Amino acid sequence: MISTYSSVERLLAADPALSLRPLQVAQLTRGWAVDVTAADLDMLAACVDAPRRLSAKRGYLAATGANVELARMLEERPEDFGAVGQIVLGADAVEVRPGPRPFADTLFVVGLECIDGFQRLRVIADARGRLPREHLRQAVIRLEIRCGAERDRARHAYDVEDRYRNGATAQDRLIRCPNIRRLMAGDWEKNDFDPRRGVTAGPHGSRFSMADVTSALACLSDDPLPVAANLAATPEGREALWSDRTSAVYRGVFHGKMSPVGVMRAVEAWRTARSALAAMPRKSRQGHGHLIEYAPELICWKACRWLPLLSLHDDTKLFPWERAIERELPARTVAAAESLVAHYKELHPDHGRTGNSYKSEAPRLDLWRELAECAV
Repeated sequence: MISTYSSVERLLAADPALSLRPLQVAQLTRGWAVDVTAADLDMLAACVDAPRRLSAKRGYLAATGANVELARMLEERPEDFGAVGQIVLGADAVEVRPGPRPFADTLFVVGLECIDGFQRLRVIADARGRLPREHLRQAVIRLEIRCGAERDRARHAYDVEDRYRNGATAQDRLIRCPNIRRLMAGDWEKNDFDPRRGVTAGPHGSRFSMADVTSALACLSDDPLPVAANLAATPEGREALWSDRTSAVYRGVFHGKMSPVGVMRAVEAWRTARSALAAMPRKSRQGHGHLIEYAPELICWKACRWLPLLSLHDDTKLFPWERAIERELPARTVAAAESLVAHYKELHPDHGRTGNSYKSEAPRLDLWRELAECAV
């Protein structure tokens, strides 16, 4: 028998212990590391007074986004439920009693406290009535159990651990996209590409952020509607686009045929079109011309429709991309702006007069769809 305190038997008699049959158990420098299944923990946070009884920092937060996702993961992908994150418990004492067979030890945890992971425990408890125990046994979870001074240290550390955590973003997760990883491995000559930093052109050249790259590829997407361009126009939209790698919109922008030369062509075309819009006189931005100010990505998208978009990522020289972008695209961008503004005024003559501000109306996707379908 291995124990943390010499008086374990007395504590067991005074305080009924959590009894576990772990898959693995190890005594570490700062406590215990234990692998158990969700089925072993389904009653730990089931009662109403569980937060008080376990001295949890917070009660159950119910239907937060994180808890909804945890519940969905436990139901749909139980093997993943314990792959990220762990549950940290404090205890007055821990005792391991060897069983009759290998890996059949029984673990007794006395004086239990939930230092971190109460939300997961409650998600498990709520699932016990919906999911069979065999399903819950597929979720293997790592418990860390701290006693004595290490228990106090863990409690203080986890009380403020959010101060030291860098939250992941949808852009960070782009590195897991196989199409982007293939793009990273492509031949960029003197350039460099990484989804966290974007494109760096040469050792002292210009840099295009991942937001620029996304907007450019969305602008030159062969999608007949500007859905991707609309998403790429705002930080919130880009996060939404980046976050769902299974969506048709995402696959239309970041597909398996991407190439370094195609990305650079897209960026140059997008920047050229944006520059042409910026050079238009101020008077052109009045009234319905606010479309130029508040929906520039729509105009850039429309201006680039004449380019051979299906061959954007083809490294052959069958189309003079550089000459077309430099010499023809600026005038086509101005013409697209004038055409879209005219159609906007024709379709919605009252915008800007009846409390519907151009700033709020011009970025709407349904307006972009409407204008994209009617403008030549």
